[in-house]
Amino acid sequence: MQNKNETLWTAAFLNERFTAIVSPLGWSFVGALFEQLALRDPLRYMGLPDADTIPATRLWHGHPYANVEIFQIFYKPFPSAFVPADAVRYFPNGDLTYRQRAPYPRSIFQPRFLLSLAYHLARAPLVASPWNYLAWRRFIPQHDARVALLKNELDAATNAQQVLRVIAWAYQLDAQFLRIHRWSLTYADLFYKLLTRWLGADAQQWISNVPNKTRQVNAELAALAQRSSPLSAELLQRIRAHEPLNQAERRTADALEIFLRRHGHRAFSLDIAQPTFRDDPTQLLGLLNASAQTDPMPPDFARLRAWQRPFVSFARHYAQLREDQRYYWHKSLAVTRSAYLTLGRDLAARKIIANADEIFYATRAEIAAYYGMELEPEELNVIISARMQEWKTYAEMDRTRGADAYPLFLHGDLPLQERAQSESQESEWRGRGVSAGVARGAVRVVHSPRELANVNAGEILVAPSTDPAWTPVFARLAGLVLERGGVLSHGAVVAREYHLPAVVGIADATRLLREGEQIEIDGASGWVRRVAESNS
Repeated sequence: MQNKNETLWTAAFLNERFTAIVSPLGWSFVGALFEQLALRDPLRYMGLPDADTIPATRLWHGHPYANVEIFQIFYKPFPSAFVPADAVRYFPNGDLTYRQRAPYPRSIFQPRFLLSLAYHLARAPLVASPWNYLAWRRFIPQHDARVALLKNELDAATNAQQVLRVIAWAYQLDAQFLRIHRWSLTYADLFYKLLTRWLGADAQQWISNVPNKTRQVNAELAALAQRSSPLSAELLQRIRAHEPLNQAERRTADALEIFLRRHGHRAFSLDIAQPTFRDDPTQLLGLLNASAQTDPMPPDFARLRAWQRPFVSFARHYAQLREDQRYYWHKSLAVTRSAYLTLGRDLAARKIIANADEIFYATRAEIAAYYGMELEPEELNVIISARMQEWKTYAEMDRTRGADAYPLFLHGDLPLQERAQSESQESEWRGRGVSAGVARGAVRVVHSPRELANVNAGEILVAPSTDPAWTPVFARLAGLVLERGGVLSHGAVVAREYHLPAVVGIADATRLLREGEQIEIDGASGWVRRVAESNS
């Protein structure tokens, strides 16, 4: 097992899922799920003797990291030709030879590896098979029914123990969710890799125009913007104040309520400290746009050879799940958030914290310990107060240090400097093209979803990463440049749905590219170039 001070950590696995500093409570809940279900369980399936003790995840200045050695072990058994396209994100300088340095398995024929893998795959044959998407279809009605039941249990709760029981049940539901989701991600990677080998650059087209929940939400937001009395900050304020409305405004208010009833669980992050759309509908204002996306066109399978068609079909199923699964997970996370806020109001009433939101600076274990009479009120108050100050420091570091506040790799506790790009001339950079096309436009740098209201039509959005909930603004963009992500990240998937040229993996792009300057991007080759003012 690695010495902690020598451990190599990567942000790549988690930095798209947590686009900002993660709260202590959010990390203790969702981070624990990721560690056990997405990292340790696969190691157990592979028979790794140290699966339960190897360092797996950590927070560094409020940002989450995962152990690079785990990805070395995951990808070592893959033949070179079938290593997933996004695997390069998990190793310094994109060096895939890192996987060959993994201490386990010694070979793909190692008995412990083969027997353990066979045993665990046999226990969940449908979930672990290429037909995993069928298991997902079967699970969704169960998931939604259990979410509805949890909401009812929370509404009926009369004491803290009942609320804690709802949280425990929600955690179990999320664990069941991730046991299916992790295999969906595996097959999304695998089938896309196969398509790129057989179809080359055309592979991107074949996993585009896929109906999904992200498209549905974005279309309904566009409809809100196109009403005769469109949703605005002023109208939203009047709706929330229950002021009199005219007929057109009432229809918009009714449409908003329908939208929030369907999609109000959506949020900008997996961190349960972040408000949902229902908690704070003002978040919608920056997402509204006047151009609805057209319905996806079905693929012309006649253009493919007969043996290629099932692989394309599988790849499209998993491209859809990349978006749908995040949407459904937010449903159960919204219940967990509501449950903790219920406890937060109780703590505020007891004068332990000033307001309910401060509960997000405690951890799941600390909250359970307090209500289990194992932690005194004064102790919990001291813990939360100290952590609030600590996280305030991290937020200031993020504001002043930019990308340096969240390096892609750590060696122990120290940032690891990757090799500089030799092509860089301070006017052009090369990342990874994830959505084909060439675009020119003015740079619009966005660090948080609140800044999305500033995005204008025809601009190129430059951001650290994007969440699916950001994507309604894609309809007004000329292009997209991201510091993080891969070909199957949410930003890339939705960019292809909008036929939006996109490049990812430009380190520190939000600092290198200046607001308002003209750039050109090539979503096929991955080049990003400044355009001389005389040519603009």
